[in-house]
Amino acid sequence: MNTPLWRTAQVQPERAEALARRMAIPVRVARWLCARGLDGEDNPAQWLTPSAVPYTPPFAFLDMAAAVARIGQAVRAGERIAVVGDYDVDGVTASAILMDTLDALGAKCVCVLPHRERDGYGLSHALVDRALAAGCQLIVTVDNGIRAGAAVLYALAQGLDVVVSDHHEPGEGRPPSQIPVVHWSRASHPDALKRLSGAGVAWKLCQALLSEAGGLAGPAVERARAGEAFRLGLAALGALADVMPMVGENRRLVVEGLAALRRCRRPGWLALCAVAGLDADSVTATDVLWRIAPRLNAAGRMDTAEHALALLLAADPGEAQARAEEIERLNGLRKAETERALAQAKVQAQEQISSGAGFVVSHGPWPLGVVGIVAAKLTETYGVPALVLADTGDTLLRGSGRAPAGFPLHQALADCAELFDHFGGHDEAVGCGLSRERLTDVRQRLSAFAAAWQSECLSPANTPQVLADDYLPLAEATLELAAWIDRLGPYGPGHPMWRFCVGPVRIVQVRRMGDGRHVRLKVSEAGGCQDLVWFHAPPSVFTWKPGDTVTAIVELEQSVWQGRARAQLRVIQAGLSNRVLTREHFADLYRLLRARRRLRAIEAVREAPGYGLDQVATMLDTFVELGFARLSDHAYHVVESAAPRDLREAAHYRDHLRTNAAWSV
Repeated sequence: MNTPLWRTAQVQPERAEALARRMAIPVRVARWLCARGLDGEDNPAQWLTPSAVPYTPPFAFLDMAAAVARIGQAVRAGERIAVVGDYDVDGVTASAILMDTLDALGAKCVCVLPHRERDGYGLSHALVDRALAAGCQLIVTVDNGIRAGAAVLYALAQGLDVVVSDHHEPGEGRPPSQIPVVHWSRASHPDALKRLSGAGVAWKLCQALLSEAGGLAGPAVERARAGEAFRLGLAALGALADVMPMVGENRRLVVEGLAALRRCRRPGWLALCAVAGLDADSVTATDVLWRIAPRLNAAGRMDTAEHALALLLAADPGEAQARAEEIERLNGLRKAETERALAQAKVQAQEQISSGAGFVVSHGPWPLGVVGIVAAKLTETYGVPALVLADTGDTLLRGSGRAPAGFPLHQALADCAELFDHFGGHDEAVGCGLSRERLTDVRQRLSAFAAAWQSECLSPANTPQVLADDYLPLAEATLELAAWIDRLGPYGPGHPMWRFCVGPVRIVQVRRMGDGRHVRLKVSEAGGCQDLVWFHAPPSVFTWKPGDTVTAIVELEQSVWQGRARAQLRVIQAGLSNRVLTREHFADLYRLLRARRRLRAIEAVREAPGYGLDQVATMLDTFVELGFARLSDHAYHVVESAAPRDLREAAHYRDHLRTNAAWSV
């Protein structure tokens, strides 16, 4: 069987109808769930009601009891605690979660955040020295530490105790077994807990700390519990920003965390929403990804993450406003530096791809804080893994990597670990450092790994891939359907946004938007019109003209402008389909079939000028598949009173569409 353009093509109607009855949902929505195999789960209703998914108990982390005991001892004894976090959103929110809890409990605590360029990632000797200088007796790491064995041993040698909480992939340099390590590799439910972000792990740690708060002052415990909703919201920010899998309890965490943030009235959060131009009462996952996370990240990218931490924890409105304005300034600087670096990195990437590389490695005089963004944009643009390195003139190049979904990015670097000075992370994102002299070797090894992986795990390059979840008639692109899509969220790895094939549709108007890099295509189908919005459209799209036919892969979303909501189709990829047979072509031939009652293909070619034999055969076979005609004695006979069907329900037409539609990426 040929690979379908959309997954629902392989779903039997009876299967979707059964699920629709079981869950009281539209058959079209049930078809989407069936296409992803979600109807086979014990509780498919969880995809509509994430709260039906139970949270994994905090003490499923095997070292949690020991971690809580040591932290509780420090709080009761008045020892000073150093919370060592990270400079990205996940690390900052994880730090804020623990600091907020400890502060409410009356603990003496300080937060030590590494500087991206001066300190690098994770617990180090320098950060241990800072904790010592602050008079600390205990270090608790959040969102780092699982590979910081040397730094942990150094801290122990200095008389400091250490508790590690982290979610990154373990490897060489694990902490010694005698210290508490709150990590999925030491858990009774590792598969479930592996999905948590660093902030999610910190949230579990604080839940456990409050559940075992015996001996602490009652008012302090109540004060700490009063902030649980805010900390859940911070955990949701960390999960979204760190692009964690949106399956299992992560979906519940994000849904409930966003709801908590909409109710939050902390000055820092309100000030952040204000500078981002958001209504704090209606913040969505999309808002977090596109408006909140970039601003919080800008602090650690362009200066120090302490700005972001101070903003989240700010209790005074005046301080919160000042912190938010500084974040906004740094975000503007981040945008400018990213544009400059991306333009230069693209030149290198294009050269490597044209020479056959399947994994691009770019380097240049760019701020270390923007290379992760640039790597993500290279992966999005070219569809290959990307490693982008900041060249500050030193021997050591440091940078970040990103990869398409499914690619084992962390494994790729581990496969040539001897070439790196250091590396860490997971399959969604990695950070690393390597000597300048090893740059060529790294390029070759990573590209060889990508080629071997593609050969072993992916279909051959010329094998068609599924492009969408379903087809979508323009008339069904409604706010009601967009609302169902919202209900099935949040989306991310493991549960991507639903995508639909629209077309072939006729272009009515092509209009540039914004700064000229975006386009709005007004298109028509079956007498109705709809807009396709394409952000950062390829240059070739601006040569399209009214009358052209286009087929597009889109996402359906709700867009609100000046208080008015409407359904919006956002283009992921599209292409001209002027060679594709449209509804009008089929209508012409069907009229001929009805007039003749019986028609052979060769007769249709003679009586329908302009169509080739292959085109006529495609249309007639599509009629048979849809029940509009039957084939007998080498002739096609019209079927009376045939039920209306969409052409895209026919495999013959889908194959024709795939073969004849071009795609601009």
